[in-house]
Amino acid sequence: MQRNLIIAAIAVSVAVFSLVLAVVLFVRPYDVPEFVEVDTSESAFLIPLEGDTSNQSAFHSVKFLEEKKVATKRVQITHRWQQMGYLPNSGQYVGTVRLVKVDRRPITREWTRSPKTGTSSKDQAIGTESKDSVNFYMGISCTAFIPEESAAVYLYSYPSKSLAEMLDMEVRAHIHQIVAEEAGKYNLFDLPTKKNDIMKTVRDDVTPFFKKKGIEITTLAMLGGLNFENPEIQRAIDDAAKAAQLKVAAEAKRAAQEVENKTLLLAADGKALAAKREAEGKVEVEIVRVEGDAKIRLLEAEAQGEALKTSADAKAYEAQKAAENGETYIRLRLLESELLRWRQWDGRYPQYVVQMGGATPGTIMLPPMPAPMTVGAK
Repeated sequence: MQRNLIIAAIAVSVAVFSLVLAVVLFVRPYDVPEFVEVDTSESAFLIPLEGDTSNQSAFHSVKFLEEKKVATKRVQITHRWQQMGYLPNSGQYVGTVRLVKVDRRPITREWTRSPKTGTSSKDQAIGTESKDSVNFYMGISCTAFIPEESAAVYLYSYPSKSLAEMLDMEVRAHIHQIVAEEAGKYNLFDLPTKKNDIMKTVRDDVTPFFKKKGIEITTLAMLGGLNFENPEIQRAIDDAAKAAQLKVAAEAKRAAQEVENKTLLLAADGKALAAKREAEGKVEVEIVRVEGDAKIRLLEAEAQGEALKTSADAKAYEAQKAAENGETYIRLRLLESELLRWRQWDGRYPQYVVQMGGATPGTIMLPPMPAPMTVGAK
């Protein structure tokens, strides 16, 4: 009985071993799915690694890359089994596609000589020389990014380099070339006044050049100004700059004094002109007043003359009419006197009446005679 149990155990062990050996030798491993995520600041291109390779001239062109651009943010890398031995499980899974990502985030690089100021601790300042062979250097700051629509162009131009690497390599080298060409046109003491022109030329050349390669340069500026290798030259430049500043300050002070003097002179002239105009105005007002008074007197004289003339004409006419009809004239005058008397009467009757005789008798009422004065009365 015990012998049978031992034989059965051995048989089971052999069977298990045979099964494990079969699995190890003949069963392929499990194909684990592979996923790659794409960040929002990245552009991804799913490049096929296998397929029809007869048209190699168009492979990796900008058009080809644009067609392989993916919009999803999680991409699965497909696999296939690659047999590498006689046994069924002798092999491995290999990817049939490759996901290439382009980081489009802005990058800023500062190329300076001091390890404390630049992006790198290395000396990356742009060094060159003037027309009269005086060595100097300058710091440069550059900021760039890759636009979404230019990602395929950048990947085609620089398939294996990041934006930071390209800025430190090709962009910096191109800037160095333009600076050297422009600085070689000017002598030592002309350079400080021409540095802005040099940087403008650099920007006008570098910016469109790298835009064609998918790099958008947004900032390109000088850092720290021009620095000369020889301390004596730098000191001479500084002294000249100080002298120029003092001259400018003196000119500004002189100009300010001239402006102040002109202001005071204009103020004095203005006061004199105002006084003159005020006096002229008073004279003109007096002339107008005198002329007005003269005109008024003339008009009054003319009116009086006209009145006298009218009165004389009326008296002459009255005398003529009286001569022509004396009786009618006398009666008219009596009626006028009677009308005047009635207008002036105070309502009391007179105490005596004077009767006038003649061809045209009339009655004249006289007011009461005053009482006789008593001699000795006070």
